Amino acid sequence: MHTEVRESGRVVVISDIPNNEPQAFTVAVKHPAYWQEIHDYIINENEIDGIPNRRIDCTAEMPFSEKRSVYQMSVEEAEVLKQHPKVAWVEESSIYNPTCLEQRKIDEEFDKHSDAFRFKYDVKNLRASGSPGGILNFTQWGLHRHSYRNDPFGSEINETQDIKYKLTGKNVDVVIMDTGIRWDHPEFLKPGVTTFVDKNSTRVRDILIHGASDYGIDWEAEGLIPAGQSTYSNYTVANVLESSSFNGSWHGSHVGGTAAGNQFGAAFEANIWSIACVDRSDVGWAEPSDGFDYIRVWHKNKPINPETGKRNPTIVNCSWGHRQFVREDLSSSATFRGTTYTDGGYEYLGEAYNSIYNLDRNGSYFEFTTRRTSGQTTMDELLDDPDCQDVIFICSAGNSKFKQDTIGGADYDNQFVSGTFYYSSGYDAYWCRGGTPAVGHEGNPDAVISVGSLSEYYISGQETADDYTNRGPRTDVFAAGGEILSPWSSGYDDPRDTNFHNGYLQGTSMAAPNVTGVVSLFLELNPDATRVDARNWLLEHGTVKAEMRDSEPDFTQSNYWGSASALRGSEPRILYNPYANNDVPFVEGVTLEGIIFSHE
Repeated sequence: MHTEVRESGRVVVISDIPNNEPQAFTVAVKHPAYWQEIHDYIINENEIDGIPNRRIDCTAEMPFSEKRSVYQMSVEEAEVLKQHPKVAWVEESSIYNPTCLEQRKIDEEFDKHSDAFRFKYDVKNLRASGSPGGILNFTQWGLHRHSYRNDPFGSEINETQDIKYKLTGKNVDVVIMDTGIRWDHPEFLKPGVTTFVDKNSTRVRDILIHGASDYGIDWEAEGLIPAGQSTYSNYTVANVLESSSFNGSWHGSHVGGTAAGNQFGAAFEANIWSIACVDRSDVGWAEPSDGFDYIRVWHKNKPINPETGKRNPTIVNCSWGHRQFVREDLSSSATFRGTTYTDGGYEYLGEAYNSIYNLDRNGSYFEFTTRRTSGQTTMDELLDDPDCQDVIFICSAGNSKFKQDTIGGADYDNQFVSGTFYYSSGYDAYWCRGGTPAVGHEGNPDAVISVGSLSEYYISGQETADDYTNRGPRTDVFAAGGEILSPWSSGYDDPRDTNFHNGYLQGTSMAAPNVTGVVSLFLELNPDATRVDARNWLLEHGTVKAEMRDSEPDFTQSNYWGSASALRGSEPRILYNPYANNDVPFVEGVTLEGIIFSHE
């Protein structure tokens, strides 16, 4: 029940439900203390300004949330509720409203959170060039590079160099919040298993499906939709795990392999948990950030691991992010370091020109990472939950080529103040800030870890950031992201089973899981670590400040924005795995005898 119209270059789905008839809306209050008051007003008749006057049904209370619930109200009533001073936002429910799902399917074609075709060139860095080979003696170059404080390889990785491991990520739960994982790919089969038979053959589990079957989570009781029901009727084993033919992308498989795969990941004995909520409107997800609700409930319901006597640590890899787009061919204006500039056709005036025109483009639109209001609320509720302080997040910085400043920085408040935007509401217009989810708890001691991409190329004998990567003071660490080899839908036959393949991708999507794998080893040693602990360890021990090219150290010159390899205020902090090629670590209460792994 919807129609599609074109507005300013965007196809917009309009519900055929009249504006005075009920449909599903999510309501969020500004503070948890307001929730019960506003909830009681909504579900009862009242004569209060800013509250619909009739009794309104609650579709889902979401007992795990302190700020949000879903109600059946009309568009007109939603507009009334938005005006209440204690209400943060009111939106069509991304879980329960089918119009949102239809809009997502259309937007995916324009704004892919994960897109294999955005990469600029095809360089086989692992073995210098060509196929990785017909025997299993290769891995992705990030494992080699990050085993050393400084790069000993020069412009080529030493393909014969083996890596010895003392930690493997065992008893750590690595969550790949992405497009789903091909759990039958040989990269994810259990040790000794050569042919996939069923779920017992693989290291991969799904949060929705196996959270219910293995952990007994009642998603309906939590106000969430179970796999295989309602708008998630297509969220089945066959569609999100066994097969990517159901309009699915192999992006999650590539990311999962890089973080925790048998051959390509540092944490090759970790438990891999998948949630297929990114770019998967085909299985019911209208909003990827809804996955945070499922992760939160799943984490809080995890059982004690009898092997350790503790709940397994949780680390979540988010190789995706929200973006906004503004038309470059239509009139707009923007602020740059306190001054407002107006578009004179195609060119901004003054200093703003190079900064804005260095943004990446999607057709006639400039693109930039941004905060999605409702999605950030969902993530922040998880981050604020006292029972989730030990959920570690590693997020890609994004591929818009841009500077992401920190709070109070010179470029933090640069903003498009007018223009034709792809998303008309619900997204910030600041173009020098990080985006959801990488900005989670920004400025706090437990801030989400944001990862930029280290290039496989050298410039004048120095390492460099990839030209597409976002960077700047908000970027915490750079990790190998250029031309990473991992499971993919096509490419080179996998020697373990030639029905499957491995391929090269590049992006901050590939850099983040390299960090996830190494931090997983820290969590194996420190299963009680919080986000604060993990962040402090990464910045103090899991990274090094290595020489890295910054082609324009004089930040007053325009080339600060125009050069592809300018760091734009980034610390040259590069991922380092202190557990590789080093002495056997000590784990209190755990015997590590004989754990010296050769990861070929």
